[in-house]
Amino acid sequence: MRNTPPDLPRRGDRLALALRALGAPRRYIRPWYLAYLLLGMVTAGLLPVLLPLIIEALSHSLATVAYVIGAYNFGLLTSPLWGMAAERGKAYRALFLGSFLLTGAGIAALLLLQTATGWLVSAFAIGAGSGGAATLATLFVVDFAPQAEWEPRIGWLQSFNAAGQVVGLMVAAVFSNGHFATALWVSVALLVLAMALGGLGLPAAASLHAQDSAKPHKPVHVHLDIRALAIFPKLSLPSDIGLHFYHLNLHGLRGLPKTFGTPFGRFLLSWFVLAFAVAALFSYFPLMLAHSYGISARASALIYAVTAAVGIALYILTSRLTARYGAGRIYRLGLYLRIAGFALLLAPFAPGVADRSAFGVVGFAVIVIAWPLLSVAGTDLGASLTPFSEGAAVGLLNAALALATALGIVCSGPLVARWGYAAIPATALAGLVLSVALSGSPRAPRAAPAGAPRP
Repeated sequence: MRNTPPDLPRRGDRLALALRALGAPRRYIRPWYLAYLLLGMVTAGLLPVLLPLIIEALSHSLATVAYVIGAYNFGLLTSPLWGMAAERGKAYRALFLGSFLLTGAGIAALLLLQTATGWLVSAFAIGAGSGGAATLATLFVVDFAPQAEWEPRIGWLQSFNAAGQVVGLMVAAVFSNGHFATALWVSVALLVLAMALGGLGLPAAASLHAQDSAKPHKPVHVHLDIRALAIFPKLSLPSDIGLHFYHLNLHGLRGLPKTFGTPFGRFLLSWFVLAFAVAALFSYFPLMLAHSYGISARASALIYAVTAAVGIALYILTSRLTARYGAGRIYRLGLYLRIAGFALLLAPFAPGVADRSAFGVVGFAVIVIAWPLLSVAGTDLGASLTPFSEGAAVGLLNAALALATALGIVCSGPLVARWGYAAIPATALAGLVLSVALSGSPRAPRAAPAGAPRP
């Protein structure tokens, strides 16, 4: 059991954790967090806008766009390998800085290679490097910092990454009018700067668990306060830091057979279908909004940036709503919002609709703004229903999100190439309706008592 000192918030007390983290930023923030902000700028801000535009301009194939972005997401799935290599070889610093180098090399390769195979390899390298950086960032917290400081440090780390996404989307708007080569070189320069900043204040391997030298190593999947962390902003893409807690993911995968036939198993399937259904939109959105709704890539990047920024503020509100009405109801509300958003995107494809731009702006914004509800409530719901530890349950949700997103993107390629952009909202609506059906009753069991994590 995790013993909580009197001056620390109880397990799952989100608001207390947020106030604690905000009240002492110097205690919990490290200079190398700026490197993670820059990574968010590039991989969650610049590339989601620019990569589809670049690949479509080079290949003139919508299917190729999906395959390349799918390769990036499959690269993210290498995250556990980075974590295992770091902990076994004690090469934390070298791997952390090397991950930025790999990401930058992959971006530079996009500029130099002129074949589909080359783009696939480059995108995979970008994803692998990004996943590696995120993995090592979390390990620098849970393997080196005192356990009592895990949640505020990780909360700040998530917040830096989310802020980087908003800034990166704004920067992408500047370059979205065709200056793609310049934008990619700017991305490489940002990653070089990230490497320089990433070396500042990193703990040395010799200090590993120095603060707990007299105590046994604490399993992350049991002792990390997952519920409390849900109040901090998280990316809606697989770049989300939660994906890279490989401790959680591995323990969750080992417990997967225990979920069959349980309420948690149904919810996990609902979560998987949700991610699979919406994956195509976030791969094609600058192209889709431009060609189908008359919204320029610059405008779509700014819409995404504004709604993502608003979403950051919604995490606290969503946490309060979840506590009041229950995680199941808020999760379903998030699903209904996304159904409404995709319905708005599909409506203009009906005959007789002259002005599609309003449908595109509102529909896309509603889809993005629903993420805080799904993220916070999904975390709570998974933790409430789990047959094993809350951390392992969230690890399974992370793994499902990552795999479903990668598969959904790849599968969308032939559909969009064959039936056009209308296939994206149509298939998303079908998947979301199925996700609602799988989510079952909106009520979830009560959480375990404070300070009593499941084994």
